[in-house]
Amino acid sequence: MFLCSILPAKRPKPISKSLCLILSLFLLSGAATGVAAITAHEIVENAINVYEDVDNYTAVVETYETDSMEASPSIFESQPPITAFNLFFRKPDEHAVEPIVDSRQGIFRVEPISALGNLRDKELNLEARETLRGKNCYVVACASPDEPGTLIKLWISPGDWTIQQFTLIVESLPLATTQFRYPPGGNKRLRFLPTETRSLFPLSKKVLINRITDYRVNTNLPSDVFKNNER
Repeated sequence: MFLCSILPAKRPKPISKSLCLILSLFLLSGAATGVAAITAHEIVENAINVYEDVDNYTAVVETYETDSMEASPSIFESQPPITAFNLFFRKPDEHAVEPIVDSRQGIFRVEPISALGNLRDKELNLEARETLRGKNCYVVACASPDEPGTLIKLWISPGDWTIQQFTLIVESLPLATTQFRYPPGGNKRLRFLPTETRSLFPLSKKVLINRITDYRVNTNLPSDVFKNNER
């Protein structure tokens, strides 16, 4: 139930034109501040700055195969990985792997630092805001100038400027989608490096989960580690 009171009418005092003008300017100024736009390049630059202190790292990666992006972490204990390898990374875009377990399986991974760095000088479009796994994200798209029909999209959370999702699209067909999961809190450098990546391949309906552990950051990796670079 709504309660209303009827008040006696009073003749309002006239408002001066100068006061109206001041109020109008104030309201317009407030509205402009509230909808201040951010560009796609600014979003990517903010995400790049997250990794400003990371020059290189090593990590251990174990890959598991499943049929769901929402597979329980118990998969790590209930089945062996289909492959495992040491991963080496050095800015801006050098990678190398060293197999731990012999396997005929291929390797699929997306390093967020490389993904962001490669977009820095590209033409970017800010598509929308979308909620992904409980986080409201900016969706940034980049069409490849070297590969017509190829589009990549990044979902970036303005809460901490981390990449939440990466999707590769070719001829309007999504070929791979990778989601990133990060550890809560902790060391500034390590909490922005993913501890899991989950990749869906729609054509095969296959899901690969990379569990990433034993990060070592800024260890002055020797150049010969990258002699056989794997891009």
